[in-house]
Formats: sequence, structure tokens, C-alpha cells
Amino acid sequence: MSERPNASYTQSDALAHAGEVAQWAVMLLGWLWLGEQGMRLGWSVASGVLAVVLWWAARLMCRGSAWALQAGAWRMGVCGLLTACGVWLPSMLAAWDMAHWGLLLVALLWGAWSGLVETRSRVSTFQMGLLAWHPVLAGCLVAVAWHLSGGESDTPWGVSLLLALGAAVLHARDRCTVQPMSACWGPRVGWAVLLTPSAMGLMMGSLWLGNVWCAGLGWRTETMVVWHLALMAGAPALVAWTWRWKTPAGQQTPTWHEKRAHLGFCVSLVLLALGALMLWGQSAVHGVLAMLLPSLAWAVHCVRPRDGRGALSQLPPWLARTTALLLGPGLLLWVGWLSPTYGPAAMQMAMALLGGLAALQALFLWWRRPALQPAWFTP
Repeated sequence: MSERPNASYTQSDALAHAGEVAQWAVMLLGWLWLGEQGMRLGWSVASGVLAVVLWWAARLMCRGSAWALQAGAWRMGVCGLLTACGVWLPSMLAAWDMAHWGLLLVALLWGAWSGLVETRSRVSTFQMGLLAWHPVLAGCLVAVAWHLSGGESDTPWGVSLLLALGAAVLHARDRCTVQPMSACWGPRVGWAVLLTPSAMGLMMGSLWLGNVWCAGLGWRTETMVVWHLALMAGAPALVAWTWRWKTPAGQQTPTWHEKRAHLGFCVSLVLLALGALMLWGQSAVHGVLAMLLPSLAWAVHCVRPRDGRGALSQLPPWLARTTALLLGPGLLLWVGWLSPTYGPAAMQMAMALLGGLAALQALFLWWRRPALQPAWFTP
């Protein structure tokens, strides 16, 4: 989600909560439906993950851009409505053997809309109440929409209706927000912030490749989809509740927030590195841990403070955006391209790269902040 820190805003509480659910639903449905349709249409280029790659790249390019910051509520609504109608484009172009080209066009539009939504979000989901229920409800709605669309069917009624509803809610939320947009922290992040979203994106983007996560577990398609939605939507909510429950009362000083942010970065990086090691095991336990550990790293990443504290350094916007594109969509494209030849080894190598970078970054954070280490373990 957007890296923008908390800001005061004026809008209905109910509309704010509904907007968060819609924002999560748009993101989760993009991972699920675009990847499924890419595999269903069977295009040989990059094993069918090209639609997810384009959607992911468009999100990163549009998030925090001047186009998104200067957009009005009408642009939010139009982009969402066009996306909701555009999911029918592949089936309409199937008669001319251009269904996959239609899917790629929808992916670009959907990605631009997602980047716009994430840029203009004023508040983090995990700071809106005691329990972050928004991603859980969004995951349930996405599962229902996917089921109503018939899985591999080319009549996406459920997907189109959910996107249209999300577009209406997000348009209303943006229209009722009176504070103008001035900045977004998304393009100004550091290495520690880029690695865990890239790993989770690889896992979601390669969902339909039958890769090393699911191939050895013998899961049915429905079970695989439910588990991936639960990991991406449910794990952050659970970690946020646990983290809030362990928050020391009366100690939320700026120094404490900085220590908490630093701890969150280190924990997520260590979990990511351990998850990459699990991919080299052959048992079902290794397969489950290879899914669970990066997902927990993603969850810790999501619930951390969004003001950039604890990361030590921030990359220039152009370098951060380029790095995010290479470690995210670029790496997924590489995995899709090599999967027909190397099978699960392509994903293992990609995750090994991210795990190695995460281990090095965790060691760097530990070495740069030795004065904070004893405070992490203070009860």
C-alpha cells in the first residue's frame, strides 16, 4: 500500500473504512484474476505472467507520480469504471484471436488505477482502529467474486461487479476528502522497504505457475487460492493485532517509535531470508514454511510506521523506482521466462537473490544501530 504517513483528513468514518476495504480488494483481485487469466489464455510469452508484470509495473510507475498527486475524484472514478468494464475485453476479442492483447491492455489500465488509489490514500489501514479487519473482509469479497466468475470462465461477472463497487466507493472517498495532496512517500523508500513487497509479489504473481510452493503439496486450485488470499490479507491483520496488544502503555515516545520501526525492518528481513532458505528443502514442511515466512515478513512490513523512520537512509526517487521495478516486475518476468526450462529452480534462484539481499540488509541495520539493540528486548 502507499507509503504516505498519517495525515488529518475530513471525511465520513464509514466512507473511510469502506475505502480501505475497496483499496485492498482492488489490489488482491489484481494479483488473483490477472494471473489466472494469463495462464488460462495460454500465451507462451513469459509463461502467462506478463499481464501481472505489466499491472505491477504500472502500479509502481504511477504511485507517487505527478499524474496521481494532481488527479481529481473524477479521474479516480473514470479509471475504476473503465477497469470494471475492461475485464470483459479479453472475451470480446477472443473471436479475433486477440484475447491476450486485451488482457494486457486491461492490466495496464488496472495498474494505473491501483497506483492512483494507493497514492491518494490518506491513512494506513493498520492505524484506523484496534483491529485491522479491512484486508480480511476484502479477501472474503475477492474470494466470492472469483467464485462467481466461475474460476477459469471467460464471463467475469463477479470481478466486474466488485471492481465497479470499489470504483464507486473510492471515487466517493476521494471526493469527500478536502485536504489536497502534496507528497507521497512511496518513491522515496530505502532498500529495506523494497525487498519484502517484491518477495510477496513474486509469490502471488507466480501463483498459477504451479511452482515449488504448491506443486509438492497436492493442493486443489480452490485451496491454493484461499491460502494465498489468507496469507496476503489475513497475516497483516493478525500481526497488527499482536503488535498492538504488546505495545507498552505510556511509552509511545518518538524514540520508542524509532526503535519499533527499526525492529520491524530487521524482523521482516530475517523472515524473508529464512523463507528463501526453506525453498531448497524437499519436504512438505519446507514448502509450507517457504510460503509462511515471506508472508509474515510482508505482514510485519505492512504494519510498520509509515513515516520512514528506522530505515536509516532513503534512495533518490528515480533509483528507488528503478530498483522496485527490477526487484518486482522484472524478477517476476525473469521467473516466468525461465520456468518452462528450469521449472521450480527459477523461483528458487529469484527468492535466493532476495533472501541474500535481505540478510545483508539486516546485518547492516544491526551493525548501524547497536545502541538500540538492548531496548528491543526490554519487557
